[in-house]
Amino acid sequence: MKLLPSFRITFLAAALAASTLGLVAHAQQAPATSPAAAAPVERDGNGQSLNDLYQAALKEGGALTVYAGGDEVTQGFGIKAGFERQFPGMKLNLIVDLSKYHDARIEEELMRKDLEVDLAHLQTLHDFDNWAARGLLLSYKPIGWDQIPVAYKDPAGRFTGLFMLTFANSYNKNYVSAENAPRDYADFLKPEFKNRIVITYPNDDDAVLYVFDKIIQKYGIGFIDQLKANGVQWVRGTQTPRDAVEAGKYAISTGTSGNFVPVESSSLRFVLPKNDPFLTWAQTGAIFKDAKHPAAAKLYMSWMLSLPVASNPRQFPIRKDVQPLPGFKTIDQYNTSPEDFHAFMSDRARVERLKSLMERLIGPVQGISPLKD
Repeated sequence: MKLLPSFRITFLAAALAASTLGLVAHAQQAPATSPAAAAPVERDGNGQSLNDLYQAALKEGGALTVYAGGDEVTQGFGIKAGFERQFPGMKLNLIVDLSKYHDARIEEELMRKDLEVDLAHLQTLHDFDNWAARGLLLSYKPIGWDQIPVAYKDPAGRFTGLFMLTFANSYNKNYVSAENAPRDYADFLKPEFKNRIVITYPNDDDAVLYVFDKIIQKYGIGFIDQLKANGVQWVRGTQTPRDAVEAGKYAISTGTSGNFVPVESSSLRFVLPKNDPFLTWAQTGAIFKDAKHPAAAKLYMSWMLSLPVASNPRQFPIRKDVQPLPGFKTIDQYNTSPEDFHAFMSDRARVERLKSLMERLIGPVQGISPLKD
């Protein structure tokens, strides 16, 4: 998310996600001398510009620790490089891990009264409601606040979505034609895809679990038996299937992230279902009230939502004043609901029941953390 002349938001390793950050690896912003300097200056809810926030962060010590939900270490490289390039003198300690591990890490730090994290952006949306209710979050309305849909932010500014993530279907263009690409989930049962499918364990990732919940609601539980019979390699991490498909080890996957507009040099193609529901959510961020570096955390949030950064999404834009990518419509015209995912994540009893069901259907999760593999 920088203000670079090239305003590129690099979807690092693509995976946004998931559970991740899936982390879009964001943009590179430009120096103050770039043409962007002539644009109207955006200000946060306190009337501060990015430069004001930058100066305050430097006076505070120039350091910042962010816990970012994701499942590949590389997903944080673009964000760190972009932030530090845009703001010389700042040192960003960005730690990528599965969101479900980050929230446990944060709880431990809170209990030990030794909070290392300043800001977190995670897939575990229910955590933000919980932390806000416990009075643990700092109220802050970053730059771009008024352009964030109401559904993606806390009215008091205690948390807000920083970027949108979508999970849908991926295929390798060298093995699957665009005409035969798997759009709806029933396509995964085609005989030509037998033993050529790779998917993240739904009982290891709540975002993928949500996808399978929708599949069962539409097609019935017997669909899982049919899918297994067609030969699925189950793996950990939502970027793992994407990378395996791109490398040609498998032909197709679902429950992965990717670029709406393909990178021509890549063999990977990402497609949205024609009719079936799919997953989209706002990867949500918040500053902790006892953060050691609140000024730097405010700078980071405002930088992420600033127009030069937010206007170059790889999927749906989070700001209302940013147009969809060419060839795509606004999010409300698709069979996807970020609000529904938030509700799903908030019902932890149901989530745990579904995890147990999926373990019964496909077996227990195997393998080490994708960040170590």
